[in-house]
Amino acid sequence: MSILIKHIIFIAICVLCHPVFSAVDIVICEDAEGNQTFQKACTPGTSLVGEKKISVGKNSSGTVDLSKLNVVLYTIPDCETCENVAIYLKSRDIPFNEKDVSKDPKMQQELTKLSGKLSVPVTVIGEEVVSGYNREQIGNILDRIISPE
Repeated sequence: MSILIKHIIFIAICVLCHPVFSAVDIVICEDAEGNQTFQKACTPGTSLVGEKKISVGKNSSGTVDLSKLNVVLYTIPDCETCENVAIYLKSRDIPFNEKDVSKDPKMQQELTKLSGKLSVPVTVIGEEVVSGYNREQIGNILDRIISPE
């Protein structure tokens, strides 16, 4: 009888923890200007750069049409902090455009105008600008948009 109880407990734990262990497959796409986006599939005019499997928790996106969010992530290559922001946005199922500012002076000016400095990562969500990887601030902005009170 104790083996049956252990199996029931194990199955219950698996069912309850399933969302914690789920993962998302994403592709990294790049356009002709070098801007990268993280998507489920590359859109026309972009090429596949890489693929990733990202572990995510329970989907907190609600019923809002997330494709209408205007989210831009300013980055440079080999920026681990930039990648952490991208992973966080992807874990929330937030579509975003990634702009590589490393070789584009015009985009660097755009970034400096937005954030007041030439530093990455910078995340723009609608009219809100977040410098660095401030997960709490990004999450609060997304929560306000996704679940307005």
